[in-house]
Amino acid sequence: MLKGIDVSHHQGEIDWGKVKADFALIRAGYGKYAWQEDPCFEDNIKGAYNADIPVGVYWYSYAGDVESAKQEAEVCLQVIEPYRDKITLPVFFDQEYEPAIKAASFSTRTRCCTAFIAAVEAAGYRAGLYASKDWLDNRIDAKAIPESAVIWVAQYASRCTYTGRHTIWQYTSDGSVDGIKGRVDLNQASDDLLTSTADGWQKIAGGWYWYENGKPVTNCWRKITGASGVPYWYYLGPGGVMLKGMQKIGEEVFFFNPSAAYGVPEGACIITDSRGNVIRT
Repeated sequence: MLKGIDVSHHQGEIDWGKVKADFALIRAGYGKYAWQEDPCFEDNIKGAYNADIPVGVYWYSYAGDVESAKQEAEVCLQVIEPYRDKITLPVFFDQEYEPAIKAASFSTRTRCCTAFIAAVEAAGYRAGLYASKDWLDNRIDAKAIPESAVIWVAQYASRCTYTGRHTIWQYTSDGSVDGIKGRVDLNQASDDLLTSTADGWQKIAGGWYWYENGKPVTNCWRKITGASGVPYWYYLGPGGVMLKGMQKIGEEVFFFNPSAAYGVPEGACIITDSRGNVIRT
C-alpha cells in the first residue's frame, strides 16, 4: 500500500527535501483561464520531482456544462505542458460541490467528467477523476467513467466503504508530514498506481521511461540493447525520465542524443573518439 499527499497553495511553501511520500498529487489550477494556475504549482511540481517523488496533478472544476469542462481541460493542458516530462501519474479532474455543478443534471455532470478525461488522454497523459464517495454514488454515473481513468475517492473515515472501482483513497484533510507547515490531505493507493503491466521502454506524457519489475528505474545508468542489436548507455533521472542533451551527473558532464539520428537512438549517451566516432557502448 502506497502513502501519498495532495497539495495546493493552501500548504504554502513546502520543504520537499523533508517530505516522505510515495507519491504527490499537485493542484495545477482551477477554472477555465490560464491566470487561474495555482500560484504554487511550479514550485511544487519542481520540488516533488527533484525529491524523486512520483507526481500527478489535478484541476479543480467549476464547469456546469460540457463545453466549459472542455475549456478547463484545454487550459489545464496548457498550464502543465512545460512539466510534461515530470508528470508520471494521472491528470485528475476534480469535480465537487460548486453551485453550477450541483445545478447541472446528473447526465451533464457525468459528461463533464468524460469530456475532460478524453481531452487529457488525447494529449498523451493518464487521466483520472477525483470525487467524494457521495458524488460517485449519487451525483454522477461512475460506471460511465472509462476503465482507463484512475478513480480517486475522498471519504474521511477509518476505512473506505466505496464499493466501486478506485485506486486512491483520500482519508483525511487533517494530516501532517515533515516539510509541510499545517494540515495536509493524506491518501492511500494501491501499488498499481505506480506500476506498469509491461517492462522495458514506455512513453509517458512525452518522456521515455525504462521499467523493470513493473516500476520505473530512477537516478541511475542502464546499458540497454535496442532493435539494432547495439547496446547504449542511458541515464534515467528523477522520476525515471530518460535524460537528453547536455547533463551533469555527479561531477561529470555527458551528452545524451536529443533525437534519433545516424543510427544512434534518442537518449543514448554519446562519447566520441578524436575522429568523432561514438565509443560509449
